[in-house]
Amino acid sequence: MTEKESFILQLREKYSTFLIKIAKTYEVPPDDIEDLVQDVFEIAIRKADILMTYKDAKVWLGKTMRNCIRNYRRLHANRYTFSLEDYSDFPAPEGDEPLSHFLPAQLSDSEQQILIWYIEQRLDYEEMSKRLGITEIYCRVKVSRIIKKCRKLMKNDKSYFS
Repeated sequence: MTEKESFILQLREKYSTFLIKIAKTYEVPPDDIEDLVQDVFEIAIRKADILMTYKDAKVWLGKTMRNCIRNYRRLHANRYTFSLEDYSDFPAPEGDEPLSHFLPAQLSDSEQQILIWYIEQRLDYEEMSKRLGITEIYCRVKVSRIIKKCRKLMKNDKSYFS
């Protein structure tokens, strides 16, 4: 085991509970706390050289956890706040036609494929990120942007509502 690996393992053993308390203070859902702690230590691994020079790594870990929580909240800001009424203007697919038939033509093939995975095949972000070769966080952002783009295109094209 390298010196860096040993250092990070010691930090994890010593400060995991501290990071969990921070997440609870910020009222992070219990199911997501361990993921955030893991994110903090993934960052710590990447920045181990810098972190090893700090006198008090606990302060660095605490600030990193707060930043991860801020990012988490940004990503999940609208996660539970949408209403099904927002989608009442969109026509429901009829028959056995694939979803791709109803998507705006202005979406690229890759954007359409991602929406099919997300909506029709109900793939989770982890599986989609593996298929796309990107991080799970970036996958969430990408899906969100594609949905917004699709919504905008559908609202601008009145033929979806006739």
